[in-house]
Amino acid sequence: MSITPEELERIIGHMNDDHGDALVRYAHAFANRNDVTAAKMVDLTETEIVLALQNDERLAIPLTSPVQTAKDAHVVLVEMAKQAHSLLAAKTD
Repeated sequence: MSITPEELERIIGHMNDDHGDALVRYAHAFANRNDVTAAKMVDLTETEIVLALQNDERLAIPLTSPVQTAKDAHVVLVEMAKQAHSLLAAKTD
């Protein structure tokens, strides 16, 4: 993976500061963890995001596509947010 430590820090900070709701939806939609009410991203690898949940639990969520660059990460995380929204909307219909 060619995401620099600075880019990783920026991505994680952005997700935590601006997209906490998406992180919770990732847990609900991709890990079937409907009990999650708050989550913070603590890591991003080529193949997964790692969330910190209540009680210091860590939850790894596979990415829908591998990422190599910060741009890849942006595209995949946005697409996953859209997919999570659609999956969860379908469950409530």
